[in-house]
Amino acid sequence: MLYIRADGSKEIGMGHVMRCLSVAEAVADIDPVYPPVFITADAGCRAMIEERGFRVIVLGTDYRDMMGELPLLREVLLGGPCSAGAMLLVDSYQVSREYYLALRSFVRVACFEDMGEAYPVDLLINYNIYAPALESRYQERDPQSCIEDRYPQRVLLGTEYMPLRKAFQGAAEYVVQDKVTNVIITTGGSDPFFAAGAFADVLCDDEMIVEQGIHLHVISGPFNRFADELKRRYQCGEMMQWHDHTIAHSGGSKVPITIHESVKDMRSLLLQSDVVITATGSTIYEVSALGVPMIVFYFAENQRQGAEALGALTDIVNAGCFAAEHDAVADRVKEALKRCIMDNDYRQLLHRQEKGLVDGKGAHRIAERLTKLYREQAR
Repeated sequence: MLYIRADGSKEIGMGHVMRCLSVAEAVADIDPVYPPVFITADAGCRAMIEERGFRVIVLGTDYRDMMGELPLLREVLLGGPCSAGAMLLVDSYQVSREYYLALRSFVRVACFEDMGEAYPVDLLINYNIYAPALESRYQERDPQSCIEDRYPQRVLLGTEYMPLRKAFQGAAEYVVQDKVTNVIITTGGSDPFFAAGAFADVLCDDEMIVEQGIHLHVISGPFNRFADELKRRYQCGEMMQWHDHTIAHSGGSKVPITIHESVKDMRSLLLQSDVVITATGSTIYEVSALGVPMIVFYFAENQRQGAEALGALTDIVNAGCFAAEHDAVADRVKEALKRCIMDNDYRQLLHRQEKGLVDGKGAHRIAERLTKLYREQAR
């Protein structure tokens, strides 16, 4: 049986939980008798996980103190219905080598890893576009050491293991239009630096963008601390129901802006867009699966490698780190969007390049490996 240790909140966003949900759904398809159970430090993301049909155990701990939660975690895992065959998938940036060594004393462990750390786990997963270049780092052994469990026993590397949500796993008939009209701005679950506002400001002030009749669609994530400020700044009306989520239209900007909250069918929204401006993270792979031309930026160091690799391997513009240089990144985004508006051949090129990055089967591949491991353990 698979347990999943992940957290989501305004502080850390929802990326960890979202990719784990994709894996959980794939595991439940293979093993419906024992669907995965989530374990979280607090109740911040409990409702979202339960809405997807999975049980949540809340430890009541601080997500930053992973070592401190070990006694409770041990109690949960060894007291469960399938303790002999239990396996734990961990997705956190608060972990350490010591944490994993302690876990492996009583449970088999898998982890998502983005930074090139060779953690001592049974299965390490890094689906990022730059991951294959890290293989030697994950696999190397210190000839002076006899401690083999200092390193991962197995690794899954590269975009073939990208755990896309089910909505993005099937083929999509996206067509690049002759004219750019609808532009999506998506800044993650929490938008910690109000990037959406900065981008909307600079785009609304550009004469060419105004004249082209561009319509901006801002995705406000579940933990967006600036959601009310966004609506106030652009004089948006009351939120109203629209298909599967709520929207508000602007009344005071040169460029029409629609704010989308609680979006459940992101796939349909993306398929109706002409360009996507997105933070680096799982979203870039979802956009790639559809082939919608995109512009990327990032907030933190753990996202830098993905943005740089994407910019190096394709013609996608990496606008840089918004946390470090707000104005410069906003300007680069504006110029990249103007190129997309004026150059249809460029958007066609991005479409072809993106479609070659992921095939949508990553979650199933991970689920097969995880179920094989915990079933072996149960024998």
